[in-house]
Amino acid sequence: MMTLKSWSVCWGVAISSVLLFPSISRADVVAFLNGATVIESTSFKGESDHTVSGKVDIVKKDEVYYVVLGEDFSFDGAPDPRLGFSQEDIFLPMSVFSSLNLDSGQQIYRLPATLTINNYDEITIWCEKFRVPLAEAKFEVREEAQSP
Repeated sequence: MMTLKSWSVCWGVAISSVLLFPSISRADVVAFLNGATVIESTSFKGESDHTVSGKVDIVKKDEVYYVVLGEDFSFDGAPDPRLGFSQEDIFLPMSVFSSLNLDSGQQIYRLPATLTINNYDEITIWCEKFRVPLAEAKFEVREEAQSP
């Protein structure tokens, strides 16, 4: 596993309101994620005729897990996009942890401590209004990626 310390040039400017910071500087993102471990790294693929791309990581800092959308993240937009998880291409509404804050750029979302990420095999951007997947990012969660 690599630490985010070596990724200092990769961090962008937006951090989710879930962390109570609407936006911070690149240096602040680097400082915030310093010492975090990348648990999973994958990329989004559009679904339901949507164009979505960009890197997404699950990282762990201390005992807290975060979803980090890369600086290259791009989403063509839809009403009411939510972030959650799926298992075997089935979206699980109970896994929703946030609305999507921005259609592009780096974003950081704190995962709830009650969410066990080992139960899922992909991150999903879900349209709540039309109840369809907008994008998926498949991964294989490792054993250590278990929330307490």
